[in-house]
Amino acid sequence: MPGEEQQNAVSLKLPTFWTTQPQVWFEQAEAQFHIRQITADNTRYYYVVSALDQNTAGRIIDYLREPPDENKYEGIKTLLNTTFGLTRRERAAKLLHMDGLGDRKPSELMNEMLALMEGHKSCLLFEQIFLEQMPEDIRLLLAQYTFTDPRSLAARADELWQTKQQEGAYINRITALPRQEKQTVTRTATPSTANRDKWCYYH
Repeated sequence: MPGEEQQNAVSLKLPTFWTTQPQVWFEQAEAQFHIRQITADNTRYYYVVSALDQNTAGRIIDYLREPPDENKYEGIKTLLNTTFGLTRRERAAKLLHMDGLGDRKPSELMNEMLALMEGHKSCLLFEQIFLEQMPEDIRLLLAQYTFTDPRSLAARADELWQTKQQEGAYINRITALPRQEKQTVTRTATPSTANRDKWCYYH
């Protein structure tokens, strides 16, 4: 009902448009529209317009000045995705030149790579690109398995990565122990001048 939709729309406030992740932003916005049962084209369109900052609005000012009579929302959605989103070739280039794992968990890297796929099915090449980002010991272990989907691969990589982190922390603690024990022995075996003087005095 129009009255009910208008009432639901009053409580909605979309975040400022994300120029670096336009498609993710629209997924968030459409989830809010769905929850509040907002379906009217004009209502959706003006909510999107209200979420644009000055620079973003300036990039599409021609559309804002003369929007179409129908399908305003789909029009501005397509325009914003085209203006700020990566092209197919740009996404492919980014996949082929990943910067490695860094300090991220493998599953976080997988999320980034899947986002670049934008709904396309992963393949052996995609899996190999992911494996190439892993430390060598983890990559060799993962290569022994066959995975049914990318997230299963990432989950197993997380387990191996976590084990590697824990082992590294344990080795660091063990390595530090001899230094600490040596310092303790040195302090114990070297009496202070005050103690020697006191011993001689009472003797």
